[in-house]
Amino acid sequence: MALDLTLAPLYRINGQEIANLPGLLALTPPTQAARIRTQDRLLVYLLLTGNAVFSSSEYLQVAQDAANAFYQTSGSTTSALRAATELVNKTLLDRNMSTSGRGQYTNGWLTLAALRDSQCTISISGPMHVYWFGQNDSRHIHEPSSSGKGLGISQNTNLHYGQITLSAGDRILLAGRIPGAWESTLDDSRPSSLDAMRRRLITLTRDDLNSVLLQATDGTGRFNFFNGTAEIKEEKPKEEPAPPALISSLPHLQEAESTPDEPESVPETIDYPQEAAPSGAHYVQPSAYAIPPQEEKALVPENPLAHLPRNTLPREFPSSIPRAQPKPQTDIPETVEVVEAPVPAVEEKNIPPQKVTEPESPREPSLRTRQTAKMLANGIQAARSLSATLGEKFRNFLPRLLPSSEAVNNPVPSSTLMFFMAVLIPLMVVVVLVVVYLRYGRSEQYDAYLRQAQENKAQAVALTNPVEQRIAWENVLLNVEIAESHRETNETITLRQEAEANLDKLLGITRLQFNAAFSSKPNINISRMAANETDLFLLNAANGEALRAFPAPGGRGFQLDTTFNCRPGVYGNYTVGQLVDILALPGLNTINATMLGIDANGLLLYCAPGMVAQAVPLPTPDTNWGHVTAFILENGNLYVLDAPSRAVWVYNGKDGTFVDQPYFFFGKQTPTQDVIDFIVTGDELYMLHGDGHLSICSYTRVESSTSQCQDPLPLVNPFGAYQGSDLFSTAHFTQLLFAAPPDPSILLLDADSRGVMRFSPRSLELQNQFRPMTGAANPISSGPAGAVAVSPNHVLYLAVDGQVYFATNMP
Repeated sequence: MALDLTLAPLYRINGQEIANLPGLLALTPPTQAARIRTQDRLLVYLLLTGNAVFSSSEYLQVAQDAANAFYQTSGSTTSALRAATELVNKTLLDRNMSTSGRGQYTNGWLTLAALRDSQCTISISGPMHVYWFGQNDSRHIHEPSSSGKGLGISQNTNLHYGQITLSAGDRILLAGRIPGAWESTLDDSRPSSLDAMRRRLITLTRDDLNSVLLQATDGTGRFNFFNGTAEIKEEKPKEEPAPPALISSLPHLQEAESTPDEPESVPETIDYPQEAAPSGAHYVQPSAYAIPPQEEKALVPENPLAHLPRNTLPREFPSSIPRAQPKPQTDIPETVEVVEAPVPAVEEKNIPPQKVTEPESPREPSLRTRQTAKMLANGIQAARSLSATLGEKFRNFLPRLLPSSEAVNNPVPSSTLMFFMAVLIPLMVVVVLVVVYLRYGRSEQYDAYLRQAQENKAQAVALTNPVEQRIAWENVLLNVEIAESHRETNETITLRQEAEANLDKLLGITRLQFNAAFSSKPNINISRMAANETDLFLLNAANGEALRAFPAPGGRGFQLDTTFNCRPGVYGNYTVGQLVDILALPGLNTINATMLGIDANGLLLYCAPGMVAQAVPLPTPDTNWGHVTAFILENGNLYVLDAPSRAVWVYNGKDGTFVDQPYFFFGKQTPTQDVIDFIVTGDELYMLHGDGHLSICSYTRVESSTSQCQDPLPLVNPFGAYQGSDLFSTAHFTQLLFAAPPDPSILLLDADSRGVMRFSPRSLELQNQFRPMTGAANPISSGPAGAVAVSPNHVLYLAVDGQVYFATNMP
């Protein structure tokens, strides 16, 4: 039965519990997901740290893009998780590069959990914590040495994978940082319910929180969100107000607004102060949680008299105080004579006798005052007259500066000159500013990062621990990359080459110089390749046709043979379907073919240059064919893989033909249906499974015995620099092949890194990795490798993005 997952976010900012956790997504497979992803549910937990401004929509878009990349990636679960993580890393890195000049950066911590039935595959980038609480056991996943420091700070994506088998009642805690008060609780026995565990974790600390608690229950494969929240204050716990409905709100800027006069109550919604209202941007702080609370400034009332009583009446004057009487309106002659009017007596009522006072008449301005005012008026008038005179003289003088009388009559410059002046002057200003910045600003940043890289180099040289050396050299490369974003010099190039060489030595990487096989890209989807000493054969996955390429004249690459005919069709009495695999035949065979192909129904197609292809059916096995997926030729015998039927059939060969009935390779132990490739060396059969792990089955010729299988088959990494990290779990293995003597070895293609890992046949100990050169010396385009082949004369071929690249003299 599928498991339901209940999610309970633990998100607190400045003592305020928020229900919506930014960067948390729980998704079921969309309708347009890759076929292999239709059974996977995905949980995205993204945590952004740093000092850059990130809008809520951008925050959500990054998490959604990661989910889209996961569901659109076919292949193993780990490869889909890596594709989603690399997309987030690229998005944040591009943003950091664009804002580095302003000193802003964002560091992303990402945890992805892919659920299929009861299996939960987890990928962690950054120093995150994952706790699993089972019925009788618990587990803490925290590997900062392999998960790295986060996303967006380097082109390399560090990942740590983990796998958990879930049962009903199990709980998982995802967190960026674990408060100290939680440690004893997480190590102790589990509480009785999800709500009890959530409340216990919340009440143990008053710090800011950013984590999510999950519980698995029997159900139909749904995601449920736990809605119970509470607001934590210093005095006593209170019920949390309902969160705002908008997902783009800023949870860490939300502060409940209240006035001192109002009693404490539980509000129905969260009110925002005018100054702290959400602006639609999520400010990412180095603490990854919240902006520290600021003291509120006292608000100045809008009306400074608002504190006065509002029921005051107009002031009443005592009757003993005389009031000015309005002057009567009369006709005033042109010459006005000022006459002082007598003040009438004021009538008194029930007031003790007092001396009646007369109001003082307006005092006449003194003579000195009148003279001063007159001087000011005359000065203003003189200034205006002088300004007008000077303006007139300038208007008459300026045209005379022109060289001719014609120019005097037409003082306006031409429109062309005006246009060039309008463009040239701003352009000159911009050029000067750019030159100043390039000369001084970028130079200072370049010097700072170069100096830091040189210090890291000195530290790496002095260290003896391989892990510490690797980290130091990686820091050298990181600082060199930032320095070269400002200016690339011989000093940075030399330092980069030295750091890369030391890292390759620590990690067991051998760099090969690849060259493009074709001058113009064939633009075909190559799923398989096979090679002999001279020819290269390609299988077009789109139509199942095999192509032949031979060395071009002059020894520069290859060219396609347009006369080579090896495609699906009718050949005599047989109809050959699309070819699913190809191999190069030895030179001596009765049919004189150079290449052999096979379709899904077991029909062989022999092809050679200048020859009509010949179809020959393989004898049908006792259980009939399910769907042939691959085949190989070993010691003259043909081994055919029927993965859906969990079978490998062996045909004894006679000069390149196979007419006898096959025998079944396995005994009681049979492989799973997810085998994607296989090889045979002696009596041992190695199988590569869809999730990237290997298994082996040994065949014995004693009739009473049966084949013995080991699944999974462990790989050994002897390089100490990988200590604390799992190199093989992060690789995306898609093809398995065997390198011929004199140095026999097993090769695994890591499609994502476009590299080949070489192992010793019996111990499966990693010997080295073949990878392309870095920088401008690498002609291989970006994208995963689709196929690999090795010729008997040790030429390594890689198919990437519709082109084939080859490296000679593979060691």
